[in-house]
Amino acid sequence: MTKSIIETINSKIKELQKNLILLKKVSQEVNKENIKEDMLKYWGIERGIQISIECVIDIANIIISSLGLEKPDTYRETVLLLGKANILPENFAKNISNMVSFRNILVHDYMKIDEKVIVDILKNHLDDFVRYIHYINKWIEENYYS
Repeated sequence: MTKSIIETINSKIKELQKNLILLKKVSQEVNKENIKEDMLKYWGIERGIQISIECVIDIANIIISSLGLEKPDTYRETVLLLGKANILPENFAKNISNMVSFRNILVHDYMKIDEKVIVDILKNHLDDFVRYIHYINKWIEENYYS
């Protein structure tokens, strides 16, 4: 992996971290009863989650491409492949791949979004993104800086 690929990954990580700061802040203010009181805020939450998931996918695709691994057919398989390649722990890859599957609902079936899932992500799964960043950084450090 070249320095420019690592810089690209780091750029995606920074974008993800910016989104997480905003999502964590709003997560303290919303719950399943009030999440749709401010539709502009709700839309921002959905978009913030979507972009965060896309950062996860982008990072995975950059790594897969740089390692010359076979390109998966779905975004979910992209993250699962990082587990199979020992970049992520496999159980964690399975867990976060569920969130990647939710991205398709956000993008394509936005009329069917369950607000309880949005609240669950805000309250219980933002740290999954933090763990993802940790695993990616650890893998880069072990493989390219040691």
